[in-house]
Amino acid sequence: MSQKKKNRSARVAGKDQHPAGIRQFIKPFLAVVLVLIFACGLIYVFTPSGKLEPYDKFKQKPPAKKTESNEPAPNPNGAVKTISDTLERDRDALVKKAADTAPPAPQPKLPRETVESIAKGMRLAEKGQFGLAEIEFQKAAQSSPDSPEVFSIWGAALRMEKKFEGANKRFQRALELAPNDEEILFNWGMSKLEENNADGAIDLFQKTVKVNPRHYLAYNYMGKALGQKKDYVKETEMYGKTLEIDPNFAQAHFNLAVVLSIRNKVEEAAPHFERAIELDKQFEQPFVVQMLKALGRYKLKDQPESKPETGGEQTAKLDSAPKLPEDPKKSEGSDHKMEGSSTKEEKDSTGVKGRVLFNGQPADPGTVVVMEAKNKLRVPGQKTQNVSIRQKNLQFVPGHSVVQVGASIAFVNEDLEVHNIYSKSLNNQFNLGAMAAGSSKSVKLTEPGPVVLRCNMHKDMIGVIFVVPNGYYTLADKNGNYKFEKLPNIEFLLQVWNSRLSPSEVEGNMKALKLNGADQTLDFSIAAASQPGEIHDLVDEKDYKAIADLIEKEVLQAIDDWKAGKDYLSSKRMLTAITRYYEGEGLKGAITKSFSEKRGQVLEEKLDVIRKKISGLGPYKGQKFTRESLQDETRLAVNQLRENIRELEHRLNPSAGGEKPEAKH
Repeated sequence: MSQKKKNRSARVAGKDQHPAGIRQFIKPFLAVVLVLIFACGLIYVFTPSGKLEPYDKFKQKPPAKKTESNEPAPNPNGAVKTISDTLERDRDALVKKAADTAPPAPQPKLPRETVESIAKGMRLAEKGQFGLAEIEFQKAAQSSPDSPEVFSIWGAALRMEKKFEGANKRFQRALELAPNDEEILFNWGMSKLEENNADGAIDLFQKTVKVNPRHYLAYNYMGKALGQKKDYVKETEMYGKTLEIDPNFAQAHFNLAVVLSIRNKVEEAAPHFERAIELDKQFEQPFVVQMLKALGRYKLKDQPESKPETGGEQTAKLDSAPKLPEDPKKSEGSDHKMEGSSTKEEKDSTGVKGRVLFNGQPADPGTVVVMEAKNKLRVPGQKTQNVSIRQKNLQFVPGHSVVQVGASIAFVNEDLEVHNIYSKSLNNQFNLGAMAAGSSKSVKLTEPGPVVLRCNMHKDMIGVIFVVPNGYYTLADKNGNYKFEKLPNIEFLLQVWNSRLSPSEVEGNMKALKLNGADQTLDFSIAAASQPGEIHDLVDEKDYKAIADLIEKEVLQAIDDWKAGKDYLSSKRMLTAITRYYEGEGLKGAITKSFSEKRGQVLEEKLDVIRKKISGLGPYKGQKFTRESLQDETRLAVNQLRENIRELEHRLNPSAGGEKPEAKH
C-alpha cells in the first residue's frame, strides 16, 4: 500500500468515534462509500494512459527496503535526509502520485506530454543538468498550468539544486492549486527543514497533521525542526506522538533516545536505543553500544550474558549515575551532537589515506584515486571546467589530464600539420574531424571514465583524460601514496584508475565506504596483467546496427497496434523505441558526441513525429494517417539512422586514409 493510501486509511481510522446508536447507520454508509472510492481508484490506476511509461523513464527501480513499520528504511546519513536522498524519495512518491495513484477527489489526468516532460526533467536533475531540467519543467507547466503535481515535482528538483527560493515559489503554487494536499505540505516542510528554516518547517508540518492527524513522519520531522531550535522538550513530545502512531518506527526511537540523552535522561533513553537496534541494526552505533555497556544493558554478540558478580564488561557496576561515553558519534538519523553533555563532539569530516601497489610496486605515474559519492554529491562550490589540450610537436600537451564530469575540452592545433583527434573509449566516443594548423575544436565530456586520445593522421600521438564523477579525487605520488584530508561523512565508492588497468581490474578493486569521522588507512595491492606504459582504449563494443533493427521492429509493431485500435500499447512501443533503444542504449549519445547535439536530436525528432501522429498529439491531433504512410516514414527515418551508424562506426574505428564525408541527416 502506498504512503498516500496508508495515510488516507489512517485518517479515516483516526476520526472521533460516534455513539453506538449512530454508528449502526453510519457503518453501512461508510462501507458503500469506501467501496466506491476503491472502485474509482482501480479505474484510475488501470486506465491505460495513466500507466503510460514516461518518455525518459522506463527502467523501474527496485522497491526500497522496508522497515517493520512498512515505511522506507531511515536514511543512514542523518534524520534530515541528504538533498539527493530526499529528492529520490520525493521524486518517486510525486511521480507515482502524478501517474499511478487515485487522488482523494476526481482530478483531470496529466497529458502524456506533461508526464514525459516531468520524467525527463527529473532525470536531467539527477544528473546535475539543472538548466536542461528547468526547460522540461517549464514545458510541463505550460502544458498543464493547473496541475499541482507539476509544480510540486518542480519544487523538489529545485530543492535538489539548493535553490530554495525557487522551490518555495513552486510549492506555494502547488498548494494554491491543492490547498489540502498532505504530500505537498509535507514535502514543502522537508524543503524548509533542509533550508534550515525551522519555523517554516514546523508551520507546514503542523498543517500536514491537521489534514492527516496520523501522519507520523510529519510529527517525526517536526521534532527535527524543534531540535534545530533547541526546544528539546517539545522535540521529545513530537517523537512520542510519532511512536504513538507507529510504535515500530526505528528512526523515531533513535531520535527520541538521542534527545533524552541530551536532556541527561540516559536511563529513559536506553530502552529506545535498544528498540531502535532491534528494529534496524544500522542504529547499533559505537557510542550507543558504549553507553549501553556502561548501563549493563548491552549483550555481546554470540556470547551468553555475564552475571553481575563476574564483573563482565557488559554488566560493569557503576559507582555513580551513568555518563555518556566519550567521543560519541553523531547519531545516524539525528542532527544532534549531544549538546549539553560532557562529551566531545564528533568530527564532521573523515581523513582517508593509503598506498597503491601494482604487482607489488608503487603505482605508475598518473594513477588517480577517486572517492565517488553514492549520492553523486559534488564538492561544494564545484564549477564547470574549461580545459585546453594543445597539439604541439605531434604530442598532446598535457598528455595526462583529470577533469570533472561536464568539463569542456578545447583541442588547439599548434602544429603546422593537420590533426584528426578522436576517442573510441567506452561512453566517451567522439571524433573532431580534420583540424587545420591554428584551428581548435571543443567537446563536452558528460560521462565519467577514461578517454584515450588518438590522432587519425599520426598513429604515435596518444593522450589520456580521466573524467571523475565529482571533485573528490587525488593523484598517487611516486611512492604510490594517496591522501584525502576532509571528506564528508557519507557513503563513497573508492576506486583506483590508471591507463594500464583493464575495466575488470578497476572494478575488482573497488571499496565501499561509510565514513563516520574515524580516519582510515586503506591500501590497494592490484595484480595488473599489463605492463607499465600499456593503454586500454576501452572500446565501445555495442552493436549499433542491431539497435537500429530493434528500433525499426518496435516502431512497425507500434503502427500495427495503432491500426488495431490498441492505443496504449502502440504509444508504449514508440516510447520504448525512442527512449529504451535509441537513447537508453547509448546510440543517441554516441551520435551526439561524434557529430553534434543537433544531429542526435534531429534523428530523435523524426521518430518522435511518428509517435505523436500515432498518439494524436500536438499539431497532429485530429489528423488522419494511413498505415502505409506511417510505415514509409518509419523506413525513411531508420535508413537515415543506419547511415549515421555506418559513419559512426568509421569514426570510432578510423583508418589512416582519412575519414569519409559525414552522413546526411
